[in-house]
Amino acid sequence: MKRIAVLLLAAAFLASCGPAPSPIPIPLTPPYAPSPIPIPLTPPYIVFGSGYLGRTELYAINSDGTGRTRLTNDPHDDSGATCSPDGRRIAFVSDRDGNAEIYVMNADGTGQTRLTNSSTWDWHPAWSPDGTRIAFESNRDGNYEISVMNADGTGQTRLSDAAAEDSSVTWSPDGQRIAFTSGSGGNLNIYVMNSDGSGLANLTKNPVEGSELVWSPDGTRIAFFSLLYGLCVMNADGTGLTRLAQEGYSDLAWSPDSRRIAFGAIHDGNPEVFVVNADGTGLTNLTGNLFSDDSPAWSPDGRLIAFHTARGSDWAGGDAPANDEIYVMNADGTGQTNVTNSPAYEGKMTWCP
Repeated sequence: MKRIAVLLLAAAFLASCGPAPSPIPIPLTPPYAPSPIPIPLTPPYIVFGSGYLGRTELYAINSDGTGRTRLTNDPHDDSGATCSPDGRRIAFVSDRDGNAEIYVMNADGTGQTRLTNSSTWDWHPAWSPDGTRIAFESNRDGNYEISVMNADGTGQTRLSDAAAEDSSVTWSPDGQRIAFTSGSGGNLNIYVMNSDGSGLANLTKNPVEGSELVWSPDGTRIAFFSLLYGLCVMNADGTGLTRLAQEGYSDLAWSPDSRRIAFGAIHDGNPEVFVVNADGTGLTNLTGNLFSDDSPAWSPDGRLIAFHTARGSDWAGGDAPANDEIYVMNADGTGQTNVTNSPAYEGKMTWCP
């Protein structure tokens, strides 16, 4: 109260002294807020989840940090964005209707539409290469299975039917096949089936405890993490299984030319972003610092790699609260730049072409 009284007296005094000079404008908009003057998004740009508003919302941003644009705005969490191959639509997961469902929206955030509607979780959407279908994981039948639907939500069909969980769905580049991991038989193996669910085949056949598989852009190989062997690659028919790196724990990503794989790995006690050639040569630590760096994602043109980092947090014993930022670097690891610069969590990103 005393402070308020002092301020009121000061205001009365200034008013009695005549008009005050025009104040010097001071920019109050923090760098992590949307720009007051719209800056266009230039493809390829990044779509990501942000906890800036106290919940996870989806934003878009250019690879140089400009043009930050909020795409969703509701009281619940929106995350897991993935852009259609033509860059015109974004599929994502939201719990705004009580549980995790798959939604789709235009690339500018308009036209948000719920595609799935079940009492259980539907998530991890994956666009078919031609953009006409979306594969996803659902536990509407009691355990997670692979399902597929048209891009407008019609024609929802369960493709896998196992007593164990099926996950980590990835399309072949020609859209004819779908690979995934399954715990059928008690161990996680890599399976493949036609896009209509027929022709199911176990590619690995021996226990590999595989996860996070990704089909190479040229369609010839499948890379995955094995809890037993590390980062592995095999031909698309299951032959030629090869370990590329003993390290490896998260978010592997093929380069667009299918020549290299970026991935997260624990090195000297903390996560780093590595890259390795598809034949296992040239293993290189791109980030090399004391903080947590992981979840790499190649830009569609192959020039850049976006990744998560906890730099500036307490990961290395500092006093700042832990939060992830999105950085972008050149494909050789140079030019590492913070593009989000927010006090909140920023992550789960994808590139839009």
